[in-house]
Amino acid sequence: MEQQRLQAHAAELEQWLARLAPVDAEVADLRSALGPLLAQAAAGAMAVPLPWGDIPGGRYFTEGRLRRYPELEQAFARFRIEATGGESPALRKLRGET
Repeated sequence: MEQQRLQAHAAELEQWLARLAPVDAEVADLRSALGPLLAQAAAGAMAVPLPWGDIPGGRYFTEGRLRRYPELEQAFARFRIEATGGESPALRKLRGET
């Protein structure tokens, strides 16, 4: 987990959440759920990677309606990947990187 990347992804996600929360209650709920983690990430206070399931919000995309915001979903995915330790070798291989 690289702190600068984590901070950048947290800031990007927060920007999307701030933009969409006033017009979508589900986004506002997601923003509320992620608030403490985003604040920790922004402050550089996340010292160890989190387990995948400890990052709230995935259900908003799989069970909710937030898939209609692909930019938000991508920002969430980037944040979640970095907060759980960054890209794994398997993910890099899947993307075609070496």
